[in-house]
Amino acid sequence: MVNKTTSRKSDTRRSIPPRYCVEPRLLYSTHDKVYSPRHPPARFNKKLALLLVLYLVFLTNLCLILFTNCFSALSPEEPGAPAQSQETTTADGGGPLVLVHYMPWYDGPSTKAQENELRVYGGHWTGWGEIRCSETTAEGKANIYARQYPLTGPYDGDTEILLQYQTALMKIAGIDGVIFDWYGSNTVNDFGAIHENTKAMVKVLKSANLKFLLCYEDNTLNMTNYAKNDPAAVAVGKSVFDWAQKNWFTDAAYVHYKGRPVVVCFGPQYFSTKAQWEEVFSGVDPAPYFGDLDNRYSWADFSYNWMPMSRSVNGVLSQESLNRYLDSFYSGAQSNKPYRMATAFSAFDDCYELIGGKSYGALDYADGAVFALTFEKAAAQEPQIIQIATWNDYGEGTIIEPTIERGYAELEYLQDRQREWDADFPFTKEDLRYPLEFYKLLYTGTADSSERTAIAAAYAAVFAGSAETFRAEAAKTGVTVDMRDLKPLLR
Repeated sequence: MVNKTTSRKSDTRRSIPPRYCVEPRLLYSTHDKVYSPRHPPARFNKKLALLLVLYLVFLTNLCLILFTNCFSALSPEEPGAPAQSQETTTADGGGPLVLVHYMPWYDGPSTKAQENELRVYGGHWTGWGEIRCSETTAEGKANIYARQYPLTGPYDGDTEILLQYQTALMKIAGIDGVIFDWYGSNTVNDFGAIHENTKAMVKVLKSANLKFLLCYEDNTLNMTNYAKNDPAAVAVGKSVFDWAQKNWFTDAAYVHYKGRPVVVCFGPQYFSTKAQWEEVFSGVDPAPYFGDLDNRYSWADFSYNWMPMSRSVNGVLSQESLNRYLDSFYSGAQSNKPYRMATAFSAFDDCYELIGGKSYGALDYADGAVFALTFEKAAAQEPQIIQIATWNDYGEGTIIEPTIERGYAELEYLQDRQREWDADFPFTKEDLRYPLEFYKLLYTGTADSSERTAIAAAYAAVFAGSAETFRAEAAKTGVTVDMRDLKPLLR
């Protein structure tokens, strides 16, 4: 297992503000009083009695209308009110939820005009200042901290056109949502930017009716130099999850099990006891259904697996060693758990040596064979969630996002598997090629108003799951796709 204490660096070029202060939760209540009118005694009079009856009927209806309006103002359907939690144990097609582990930490150009401006590139593209992304290689690619090159080129993680491109690919591939690698809601180092990128992606995911959950990096407390068992660190953790409770955990798009929000941790690497986590989660009701990594703690509700790079020999993790690890994990404590998350991955090919660090070894891509092996083993566990690790960790070479080196291979594989669970799954391999062409038009600023309108309509259609409308609107943009040519965006 990779020690992320050293392998997940933060962009320390940013200024570090004072330690995060706990934001008080906003609590309020309303008290509506209805006073009955006073009716003075009177002698019986038919006309007066009739008027009295009509008056009482009027008041009764008025009270019912007022009660209904007050209740509706608090209902989940109104803007600003929390949505009711939904049980999300299977995907719409009947299979497990397929969720991609997503890194929201990239800063880069949002338009072609910014490509040569070194200042726009964050540490996850520049290797924390070791690589000049403004430089261009002989092949027309940006010089980036990665061994694989995204078809879009390096990108900015909060740009709407990028998030629409990624979300459309997920929808077309049959992916059900995202597991965010989340550094919390505080603003130390580049954590604030990562959080803003996460919020931006959540908004787009929800527009496509996709799900999400959080993988919290408690290693952020080590990264910000909290001593072990520091009460202030617990306060930071609590504030982070208080924010998540207020903003995400009651959302219908968030993944729940038995009414509880599902939360996983990459570790834990800082909070090591059940009591600490209970205090961190003390503001969350109901408490999260909590998963740790590789059976670290017996008290966790469940556990999930990852690339076992600590088993590398002479810098290589063999498929034989990988198989032993997977069989051991799946036949162990998790086999009897009521809730299971199983992980599939395509390779591991990190870049740490490029900037003077130490590699954790390599797991060969093997022309997609590793992804097929790990996905099949994951599916055989009949889990509630199959986690794909990862969508876009270029620093460790685990991505399934389309690249020059691997094309759309993993997304096409996922389409085929989706059809096994849902015979009516409507999207094709050719459909996967259109979002890149849309991105190019918008990124380069060459799309005219009619093309922008057609692109917006095509995205709306794919987000709604309408493949036929998507293709009709895509045709209006004038773009063409070629199954034999990846057509990457080069400089």
